[in-house]
Amino acid sequence: MHAIQTSNLTKRYGTSGAKSVLAVDRISFAVEEGQVFGFLGPNGSGKTTTIGMLVGTIKPTSGSFNLFGASDPKGLMVARARLGATLETPNFYPYMSGRDNLCVAAAVKGVGRPRIDECLELVGLSDRAKHRFKTYSLGMKQRLALAATMLNDPELIILDEPANGLDPQGIREIREVIRVLANRGKTIFLSSHLLTEVERTCSHVSIIRQGRIVACGAVAEVVGEGGAMLLRAEDPEALAGAIRAYPETTSVRRTDEGIVAALNADDVASVTRYLAGQGIYLTYLAPYRLSLEEVFIDLTQGAVDSMAEIASG
Repeated sequence: MHAIQTSNLTKRYGTSGAKSVLAVDRISFAVEEGQVFGFLGPNGSGKTTTIGMLVGTIKPTSGSFNLFGASDPKGLMVARARLGATLETPNFYPYMSGRDNLCVAAAVKGVGRPRIDECLELVGLSDRAKHRFKTYSLGMKQRLALAATMLNDPELIILDEPANGLDPQGIREIREVIRVLANRGKTIFLSSHLLTEVERTCSHVSIIRQGRIVACGAVAEVVGEGGAMLLRAEDPEALAGAIRAYPETTSVRRTDEGIVAALNADDVASVTRYLAGQGIYLTYLAPYRLSLEEVFIDLTQGAVDSMAEIASG
């Protein structure tokens, strides 16, 4: 069953004309129950607007979505009781302890004290539960926010940049919490700029650019869709220029290993023939697996930035 499903979901701010902004443009994707789903895109791409529509703080202009199969207002109200979300910087009382802050949140949600202890244990804050919130590190504050989100034991958890601004230790702590939740069968919808973490944590991703979905599927599929090759020749600069002009090339970048070219087609014979015609004879050619970060850059920024990387490399 789908925890989230959108169909041509659209949000336009302002009336049509020069001042109108199309923030989300007819996006369609589905999140199955139990998936850890990464929702990726540059700043201003429509991620936060999409999340706002899902949680009910922003009204769609057109299109539709459903949560656990419900799409009518009454059904969505019931379905949203099955989700938890952390959408902004944690907002707790600084002079109250972590536990007391959760007590306040639990009272609002009608949750008993035993659940508070369970959530503190889940995020690894049991030993700091009596300490004031203002003494917490940023990572601990983010983990307390996750604990508050988990108080009503939601089936669907929406996280908007949960590791934003954290040091490596804090990022690792958030990653471990997400893994624990996933192992408990929770569905997680994660918006993040930390692409290496997304690749390590998520089973599926959707990449949005300027309000439109440009890639969606299992992480392995999205990464594997862009065929790429690692090439070497005696003159790397000449090789870079020649492969950039190859009609099937979508991006080119220099690495310590050689020149990596992302291609629409992986016809090795055609590539070598083309380069030989340009007077470039390869000393090495092999398939290359792009990282999620590399695919993301190619899809959201294009070959121009990649070639700038070559020029500076």
